[in-house]
This record gives sequence, structure tokens and C-alpha cells, in this order.
Amino acid sequence: MDYAHVFMNAARAAVAPSADALLLPHWSEQDWMSLLSRASARHVPANEIVIARGTEERCLYFTAAGEYEVGGAYIGSLNFTSLARIPSGSVFGEQSFFDGLPRSANVWAHAAGELLILPFEGYGALAASAPALARDLVFALARILSLRLRNTTVRVH
Repeated sequence: MDYAHVFMNAARAAVAPSADALLLPHWSEQDWMSLLSRASARHVPANEIVIARGTEERCLYFTAAGEYEVGGAYIGSLNFTSLARIPSGSVFGEQSFFDGLPRSANVWAHAAGELLILPFEGYGALAASAPALARDLVFALARILSLRLRNTTVRVH
């Protein structure tokens, strides 16, 4: 799979500033490869739980293929309530990536997909070798985090 083009195409296809896509439209294929070469690919079958609430890990999940749902579980049950869907060309896990605290929600595959998993140390290596790309990535992640916070605030009210 040509991972760089998945994210480049998602950024081009995002017609609204509120799109849940990792928007780095000025990045070249080489820029994307510099980032994604530090990530490991993982095939995810449908309905697999990718992140369990409370898990302690500090990595980002780039959605190369598939669609993922974010939500919680009913107490004492395996039923999950969906709060949001994360499309291909986006990212999840950004909150724990930034703050280093345990995961605050569950994430599962809505359908079979492919993820690229970037450990925090991989981001550190990117920041050391290409600080401008690392800065761009942080701002793109902050935009997504802000949009998701806005959407959550709207749902609460």
C-alpha cells in the first residue's frame, strides 16, 4: 500500500476546514515517507478493539485504510457506544500521545483496515532529524484535537 498517497489524497479531498483528516497539504511524498517510515503497519480485522480505555501507551495510530469508532462501554457489558468515527487518512490516539496519560476511550475497527503505529520515540526521532516536519505534524494533530473537542462540546450541550 502506498501510505504516503493515502494521506496526501485525504488532505486534498478534505473540502471543509472541519474535515477529520490529517491536513498537511504542503507536504511532499518524501515528507510523508520521513514520518511514516518510523511507524509500523498493522492489519486490523473488523470489530477488533485497537485501544482499550485505561491502557498505558503513548503512540499515534494513522488510519491508512478502514474506519474506526471511538467510544465507551456500558458498565458490566461488552456493548460499545460510538461517539465518533475516524476515517481513513486521519489519526487517533493523539490525546495520550500528547499528555502521556492512560487512554481515555476505546477505539475499535468498524471494518477491516490498516493502521500505521508511530511510537512516541519515533516522533522524537523525526523531531531530531526534521524539526520543521515535527512542528507541522504537531499543529495538524492540534487541529484535529481541537475539532474533536468542539464536536464533543456540541454533543454535550
